[in-house]
Amino acid sequence: MRFLALLCLAGAAWGAQATSNSTSVLTSEYDHDENKEDSVAPVADDDLQDDDQNKEESMVQSDTTAGGESSAEAAVTGWSRAMRVHRARYIRWMRNWSRRYNAWFRRSTRTYRARLAAARRRHAAARRNLKRIYGVRMMRQWRAHRVGGLVKVVRQYMRSLRGLRIRQARALRSMAWRYVRSRRHYRAVQLRRRSAHIRWYRRRMAQLKRLRRRRWVRRRRLRRGGLRVLKRRMTRLRRNRYLGTVRPSKNYQVSFNIKPFGTRYNWHNVLHFTTGGNYGRYGWRIPAVWFFSRSTRLHIRSSRRGNHNDGCDPRQHLPRHRTTKVTIRVAYGRMDVFFNRRLVCRNRNYRFPTVPRKRVKVYVADPWHHPAPAHVGQVVYRPLRRVVRRIRRGAKLMVRRTKPLRRNKYVGAVRAAKSYKVSFNIKPWGTGHGWRNVLHFTTGRNRSRLPGVWFFSRTSRLHIRAGRRGSWNDGCDPRKHLPRHRTTKVTIRVAYGRMDVFYNRRLVCRNRNYRFPTVPRKRVKVYVADPWHHPAPAHVGQVVYRPLSRVVRRTRRGGKLVVRRMTRLRRNRYLGTVRPSKNYQVSFNIKPFGTRYNWHNVLHFTTGGNYGRYGWRIPAVWFFSRSTRLHIRSSR
Repeated sequence: MRFLALLCLAGAAWGAQATSNSTSVLTSEYDHDENKEDSVAPVADDDLQDDDQNKEESMVQSDTTAGGESSAEAAVTGWSRAMRVHRARYIRWMRNWSRRYNAWFRRSTRTYRARLAAARRRHAAARRNLKRIYGVRMMRQWRAHRVGGLVKVVRQYMRSLRGLRIRQARALRSMAWRYVRSRRHYRAVQLRRRSAHIRWYRRRMAQLKRLRRRRWVRRRRLRRGGLRVLKRRMTRLRRNRYLGTVRPSKNYQVSFNIKPFGTRYNWHNVLHFTTGGNYGRYGWRIPAVWFFSRSTRLHIRSSRRGNHNDGCDPRQHLPRHRTTKVTIRVAYGRMDVFFNRRLVCRNRNYRFPTVPRKRVKVYVADPWHHPAPAHVGQVVYRPLRRVVRRIRRGAKLMVRRTKPLRRNKYVGAVRAAKSYKVSFNIKPWGTGHGWRNVLHFTTGRNRSRLPGVWFFSRTSRLHIRAGRRGSWNDGCDPRKHLPRHRTTKVTIRVAYGRMDVFYNRRLVCRNRNYRFPTVPRKRVKVYVADPWHHPAPAHVGQVVYRPLSRVVRRTRRGGKLVVRRMTRLRRNRYLGTVRPSKNYQVSFNIKPFGTRYNWHNVLHFTTGGNYGRYGWRIPAVWFFSRSTRLHIRSSR
């Protein structure tokens, strides 16, 4: 009961606080807009509710000047009147919202109290009825001088009374929780509605202010986040037109609107981002865009590590006399080109794009080529945030940043799983004599390896070990050596009864002996590198341990899985029915453990009988006598 009383008090206090908050927000919004608007005189609330037409007429008369006015003054007058009317509607809406909000809370409180009183009355009536029934039974036992029966009836009465109290407490608790949830839901919905209305009101007022200042000039809104608008209006391209400089970024996006009106012979430039030159060095095209000769097809180039003139050439030609929005995005290790938000070209070689240290100059078009026959506008350079790849749900990130290996570096513990995947990025810079450890998952000693990774002596070749049933030092040794001074993603997956090792998603080694891998009961410690070996000369980062779920092989679309687990055969074991087909396939796993005399059945598909009619064996499988040789029959 104390718990229910506290819930009721909390709900009442919540309603009162919501009412005060709504009223305070209303007044603060009104005061805020009054202070911000210098050109609008304050208006009384009662007048706003009573006579809007009189006020609008008075505002028209006060804003007009004798003898006539200019078009700009008329526009300002109209916008001021629109702002006043809009504010009056906003105040009326907020008042009506507050009135409905408070009325609903009062109504819900009254309803809850009425239901609570009704439940208590029902409980009291049930107690009286129970007392009357068991009172009659106890009097009968008393008159009959049955002490044992009397004690039994009293115990029954106490149990019934206890059950009634428990049911009453549960009913009151559920009623209170429903009441609190309904109030929370209504309050959240109404506050979202009020917030949306306030945002809409502010946007509308800001729009009216801009219109009043700029005379209905609509300027397109651009996203925030460090972008720079280099060119806004659509103008014809001109040679050696310098727009300014931008600060380069590893991940960026360049977008512009283009409207071709013809074609020309040879390369014709559209825009060029460069640190100073045209061709031959890293940073001189980041990016640059041309038209192919006698075509409106784009030729897009952007330098990266290993190729200063790599890029992407969409096959689609730009339509003439139509505006197309072109977006060039270099991020996520690739270059993507979009025409009107539609992907038209992709290059996956941009894992390491060029990032010059000095600022980049922007030309539309550059001084080394003739300008393309087109109009260009809305040129925007937007640096993108650093791309952080999220690990999947259930995985544990042990090391995020790439750091040099250090001996006896403990990074944490994980819960071992039968099927798991370990991935990490590694960047070797040399070799060392003897075994050099990279990482080690262990329960506390060197012989516990699940898994452990080393460098072979004087090489960057990996030596991978993970314990299993029958061998604590089994594993896989890829023949491929890791390249020096380059980052390689190594993935070790123990699942499906095997160990697979991948370099940059490419399979390099496989061991099929891991049907029963080692699964310790206690948590596994993770070292990068371990205390028993010298650390490998390499940088390691993004170490992720991900336990895999139980592997269940799915049947193909349209197939029916009749038996999943391996079980021993038993006579007359009915599994179900299937719909027959002219062309079909039956597959099963079988593990014999002996031989018997005479025919012994394995499985039998039949319409009802054993032998002698069509459809009674479609198919059926037996063992020959004293053999594990199969005897398969299917009618035709």
